[in-house]
Amino acid sequence: MRPVKRIVLDTDPGVDDALAFMLAFASPELSVEAVTTVAGNVSQEKAHRNAKQLLEFLGRADVPVCAGAEKSLLRGARDASEFHGAAGLGGATLPEPAMATDPRSAARMITEKARELGRDLTLMAIGPLTNVAAAILGDPTLPTSVNGLIIMGGAFGLTPYGVGNANAVAEFNIWHDPEAARIVFGSGIPVVCAGLDTTTHPDYRMSPKMFEEITARGTERSRLIGDLCGGLVRRFNGFSLHDPMAVAYAVDPTIFRTEKHRVDVETAGELTLGMTVVDRRRFHRAQGDANAEIIVEADAARFHRLISERAAEG
Repeated sequence: MRPVKRIVLDTDPGVDDALAFMLAFASPELSVEAVTTVAGNVSQEKAHRNAKQLLEFLGRADVPVCAGAEKSLLRGARDASEFHGAAGLGGATLPEPAMATDPRSAARMITEKARELGRDLTLMAIGPLTNVAAAILGDPTLPTSVNGLIIMGGAFGLTPYGVGNANAVAEFNIWHDPEAARIVFGSGIPVVCAGLDTTTHPDYRMSPKMFEEITARGTERSRLIGDLCGGLVRRFNGFSLHDPMAVAYAVDPTIFRTEKHRVDVETAGELTLGMTVVDRRRFHRAQGDANAEIIVEADAARFHRLISERAAEG
């Protein structure tokens, strides 16, 4: 039995964030200590409301939820509402939340939990890295005081599917705040990345068949998954499980194969803004300069079983 991972979940819900919530709170391997929200898929206001709605739906209004960055560090707010829907949760409708917002900022919550829990804390960021970067800027000791950081982010070109979705080479979360991402990758915090290299791999996506099998269960959660994902499954002939893959790694890293690489983030390119640049030069590899562990392969059957059996239960 693996020890329970205590996590702070930084998020911008988001359809796939909602599935990640459902998996995280159904997994006894994880203890979610706090939820922090950030502008990304939708505005900070909508992301924060959605996080509260999901916590109440899951019966976890006891978990503190803190509001974070309303925009990137140096750029304006941009969103992906054309994909996630105007409210951010696809076709799903949940009651307006009643739970209170914790008065601490997202960055303060991250910093305080890091000081409280130290190496027992793993940060998980499934949206832009603005809050994590702000916490690191506020406390430069944070990267060496926690167990590490798991992110959904990046397009690394390590598989045929590691191409961009925000531009030709950049993944949305990194592109949304490339300066924050550069701070995080350069901070020394141990980073594991679930990027587009695997989340968009056809074998790891939610197929229409998998979607139908989940929704056929007729549970409260499976019905929510149907409302969240149904439109996207029909539109794209399936659904990429971006954020759930990051949570699945935290639950059971043996499902995945990773590679260690040196990564930096492009912050000035006209065509390449937000690109996660993997340095493949032999010199750097020989020197052990890797600053990121990148998921490059998954056991599809085990990954899908984790989603189907846990996210849809109840």
